[in-house]
Amino acid sequence: MHIACLKNHGIPYLQVMESYSIKVDGIHKSRKRVIRNLGPLSRFDDGKPDFLSRLRKSFKDGKPIIDGLDDLLDQMAVSKKVSVEFDRSDDTAAFSNPQNIGYFILDSLYDKLGIYDVLTLHKSRSKIEYDLNGLAKLLVFSRIQNPDSKYRTWENKNNYLFDITSSKELVEIYRALDVLCEKSDAIQKRMNLKISQSIGRDTDVCFYDVTNYWFETDGNDEDIKDAAGNVTKEGLRKSGPSKAKNRKPIVQMGLFIDSNGIPISFRLFPGNHIDQTTLRPAMKKTIDQMKFGKVIIVADGGLNSGKNLAHILSSGNGYIVSKSAKGSPKAVRTWILEEEGYRWNKEKTFKSKSMIRERIVKDEQGNSVTIKEKIVSFWSKKQRNYAMHENKKFIDYLSEVIENPDKLKDKQSNIKKFLEKTQVDKETGEILENAVSVLSLDMDKISEYINIMGYYTVMTSELDMPDGEVIDKYHGLSRIEDSFKIIKSDLEGRPVYVWNPEHIQAHFLVCFIALTMIRLIQHNVLVSQGKETKNARGWEAGITSEKIKHALSSWCADAFPGGFYRLTRPTEELRLILDSVDISPDIRIPTISEIRKLKYCIGRADFM
Repeated sequence: MHIACLKNHGIPYLQVMESYSIKVDGIHKSRKRVIRNLGPLSRFDDGKPDFLSRLRKSFKDGKPIIDGLDDLLDQMAVSKKVSVEFDRSDDTAAFSNPQNIGYFILDSLYDKLGIYDVLTLHKSRSKIEYDLNGLAKLLVFSRIQNPDSKYRTWENKNNYLFDITSSKELVEIYRALDVLCEKSDAIQKRMNLKISQSIGRDTDVCFYDVTNYWFETDGNDEDIKDAAGNVTKEGLRKSGPSKAKNRKPIVQMGLFIDSNGIPISFRLFPGNHIDQTTLRPAMKKTIDQMKFGKVIIVADGGLNSGKNLAHILSSGNGYIVSKSAKGSPKAVRTWILEEEGYRWNKEKTFKSKSMIRERIVKDEQGNSVTIKEKIVSFWSKKQRNYAMHENKKFIDYLSEVIENPDKLKDKQSNIKKFLEKTQVDKETGEILENAVSVLSLDMDKISEYINIMGYYTVMTSELDMPDGEVIDKYHGLSRIEDSFKIIKSDLEGRPVYVWNPEHIQAHFLVCFIALTMIRLIQHNVLVSQGKETKNARGWEAGITSEKIKHALSSWCADAFPGGFYRLTRPTEELRLILDSVDISPDIRIPTISEIRKLKYCIGRADFM
């Protein structure tokens, strides 16, 4: 028996429920029944934090903090005590061997995301005999709980209470990678459909960004060419601008996420592709085909190009992209630094203004396209102070040069843009043609360089969107940066441990699925707590990916003699995850049958 909290016409309502098993066509199926209706939650809530969690624990401990449950405690007491006998000579019983059950939650999400359906259909059509879905689950669950090489993942397949895969050969895990590569697009589309049908896709804005991963190899992957010497398939691992400042070959990853921070799709590109060239192919493969309606693409300055903006507009979508204030045209920089038009906050720490302009860009075919956009300029005291601190050494050097021009003789390379050449007569110093060249500082450029620190500009196709909303939506881009951090740190996206393009693609598909599961768990917890999921810092109010990883990997069951098990104490984060779907993790010394019932209930739970 446990205490459940269900909604009755939108009002939280307390009930005492009991799980039981029935046999249908020879198969045991779990069911729940109401033992007692207690009434609205508001009738009992004492106003202190975590009332529901405290109530459930007190009932399990036999000391309920509300009245009217004492008679039920007598019914529970019948099965409260169990006797277990250990034989010290029996190795299997004398030593602890806890096996993971935290994967029950991931197993539920795997099925709900539709991955099982895609791979089952492929297996039936391809006459594959090995356990394709089981191997895919093993790869995804291990990537979240204990990321390691494919070989180590295979070696640790028995760390789960119930078998995840029936495959017997290590080579089958690499065959499964080939299939995952082949079905990558289908899996992403299916996941998107399932998410859209359950929690819904919030795509008023979609964030896009690019990162890269370096590989422990010295040479680039060679391109595949036809008989005429034309490239038919580019090599994947190529030298390029590594974000980790590493000279090893890299692979580029472009990632789309929605307004709630839940991944939409990803695509890999050869390492020598710059960020700007990835957006259009990534959109054509996913966003352009997924029928979201109008989508506003939010991206950083590295994706800002005329071809990209023209494609976004031609497909009926919009954009919000940043543009370096320092790198803007002269006329725009002048406008940015003019005080007229700025609106300040009360604390005088932030200001913004905007203007609308038309300009001509070139599309993919080289045609001229006129676009109309709003430029929003904003200044932050915090960012100004940060920029001044980061550039302090160079600013100090400029000040020294202004006071003592002789220091130009040992000039730094980055001072070149502030220098101007003047032709002067050696004797008189008069400015002449065909005379000696003298270097001097361009004081106007130096003044602009220092004054523009702390300013940022964002360009958008949404002319009627308020300036503050444009800025807020752009700042939401931090969520995609957080997603990249999760892949690189908690999911250990690299080292990759595989080398051919198909297996690399499959590896990052596994990372993408794992990231989506983590985001869905975070989203579900936030929604159950009534918290805003669109807030740019919303994940900080929920559960971090690191804590989810620990909560799931640490929840284990250890077998006792006589068919009983002892579970590890659930972490607070695990309680939050299971409370969000109204499941209690407090089952005491269960039998294997009771654990199967728990797995069944979690499998049916509404995680999305």
